[in-house]
Amino acid sequence: MKQSKDFEAASELIGRHTLGLALVAGVRIVSLTPDSQVTDLTTVEFAMGPGEVIRQATLSEFRQVVGGALLSPLQARALPESPGIEALQAYIGGRYLLEAALFDVQPLELRVEMDLAEIALKFNDLQHVLALEDFRDVIDERVRTELGMGSPSGEMAIDLAIVERAQEANADGNFGATIAMLSPWLTPISMLLRTGEAGELAEEVHGKLSTSLDLLGSAYAGLGEYEAANEVLRLGIQWAGDSTKAADLYLALGRASVSAAKHGEAIGLLRRAITLGANEAEVFPLLAQSLTARDQNLAAKVCIDRARTAGASAAVLRAADDELRARLGQAWSRFEAWMDRGASD
Repeated sequence: MKQSKDFEAASELIGRHTLGLALVAGVRIVSLTPDSQVTDLTTVEFAMGPGEVIRQATLSEFRQVVGGALLSPLQARALPESPGIEALQAYIGGRYLLEAALFDVQPLELRVEMDLAEIALKFNDLQHVLALEDFRDVIDERVRTELGMGSPSGEMAIDLAIVERAQEANADGNFGATIAMLSPWLTPISMLLRTGEAGELAEEVHGKLSTSLDLLGSAYAGLGEYEAANEVLRLGIQWAGDSTKAADLYLALGRASVSAAKHGEAIGLLRRAITLGANEAEVFPLLAQSLTARDQNLAAKVCIDRARTAGASAAVLRAADDELRARLGQAWSRFEAWMDRGASD
């Protein structure tokens, strides 16, 4: 449905998300008087609550009012044995469902067993499962960010110290522990990526979040859950942007694709990793494996030689090298001779 000009003007002046949150809070905006110099001093006339008394506030004060209404604790509700739609909405929290839709978060399923309630949801093309209270906390934090209220603790909700523990778990092959530690971060990181706040994070924080996605994606791949690994690592690539961490993430994504026998996809990813400066001793053996699977034997043999020059383990390369020499036969000897002539000219 086409939006009215008044709605579009209000969205532009106070922000689409702020306006949406105001509607969720039950606010009726009567008028807006822009301040030509300071946007936060824009005057908002609005009505809210019983009696609909018209109130007046600056935009910054208006955001605080909206936030206060949306961040108040929910009254606990029991879930009946055969709940209908309204009972489910009330149990989750109607305002949370509306806010989730505003932030492009799609709840998929509510799971309740004993005293544990979990909600499956989809965001940024990734599926997550969160405890219901964690889901509410994530949405509340997003509301605070949108309304400029900050978090109650003044600190980021993601504990970056966990990254080191996850690195140790992956190194020990304890991939389940890494997934348990880092999978609850997926939704907060996905949502943070969609805000301007992501660009304001310190470089160290940015790097650790990229590393966490690398570790989590690699853990999924280590357990053979390649679809989940692909989704997480691609999110990591979005997060890494043009940073040096992008090379590691393309390498991890390429490794997962090789393990899943998606060799055509792996070749492109691994070549991108090389371009970005990935460790050649790690990337060239993988690229050789995928090229061999696609019968690109000469290119695979060149990769084996590049890997050996880069310091890759001879034991890792020996079997692949022997197979390629057998496949190529005299063609490899002729190619080496041709290369040697080119180098001497």
